[in-house]
Amino acid sequence: MNVVVNGQMTNYQKVGKGKVVICLPGWADTGVSFSKLTEVLQEHYTVLSLDLPGFGGTQAPPHAWGLNDYSKFVGDWLKKISINETYAIVGHSYGGAVAIDAIASKEVRVKKLVLLASAGIRNKKIIRKKILKAAAKTAKAPLMLLPANKRRRLRRKVYSAIGSDLTLLPHMELTFKRMIGEDVQLAAQTIKTPTLLIYGTKDRDTPVADGRKISAAIKNSKLEVMDGGHFLHQEQPEAVAQLVEEFLNA
Repeated sequence: MNVVVNGQMTNYQKVGKGKVVICLPGWADTGVSFSKLTEVLQEHYTVLSLDLPGFGGTQAPPHAWGLNDYSKFVGDWLKKISINETYAIVGHSYGGAVAIDAIASKEVRVKKLVLLASAGIRNKKIIRKKILKAAAKTAKAPLMLLPANKRRRLRRKVYSAIGSDLTLLPHMELTFKRMIGEDVQLAAQTIKTPTLLIYGTKDRDTPVADGRKISAAIKNSKLEVMDGGHFLHQEQPEAVAQLVEEFLNA
């Protein structure tokens, strides 16, 4: 489904009936990434899976954005599609950080929050790794880390392959740098919403240690640790769906 939010064409998927559950994907991902989870949740809930600005079918931001901009966009999107009451948000990776900020800033009011491998803990040691990984995934992360000659060749190859506009690079690059520089712990401390956190033991992008920090910040929270990586909702959809559904139904 498509709708224009603040001048930006916005894409999302809607399935099911019942209380509204919002799914927010991670960086360079789309709402479709939740498909295996929504297959279960749609039996009892109306599930809206959003493509965040810059990815999937949603237009990129008009300028460099930070976490607050994304959380405000989510609130504006819900108003645009006339969703007056949201039961829960499910956020994966950077979508989890957006969810935390959206609830803390009261852009969105929910009864429950689910964080799947949520980002939002600033760690200088892995920022460089994340930048390079994002470059491989989206070609919008900083290329200045490479020598100039290699940077030019890589940029030509990647953008010719995906047909992207090189003019998108500067502000999406800055957007990514802003996002990985955010720390949500202070915002999380203001959240009283019952929260379920699920992290994987083999996740190197958002390790279990990050989950413990976010869980410690949110008073009414529970941390579940599973054997797996960063995309548990795709690696073990049945197990994750069971945990999420039990939490939402409680």
